[in-house]
Amino acid sequence: MITDTTPAAEQRQHEIFKQMSEERRLLLAMAFRDRIRDIAMEGLRRRHPSAPESALKAIYFKEMYGA
Repeated sequence: MITDTTPAAEQRQHEIFKQMSEERRLLLAMAFRDRIRDIAMEGLRRRHPSAPESALKAIYFKEMYGA
């Protein structure tokens, strides 16, 4: 796996995550998911500036989940 994180930083990140409650980790994961989706949708808007939002959503789902 390609990473730009040093082993020390990764270890510290794991320590921080272990200190979080399960609920907090879940909320953080959901926030990451939402942000990644937003970034992907913005990329689609830039590549297809005249496409309606419904078409962009269809492209997104096809790219993420297949046909």
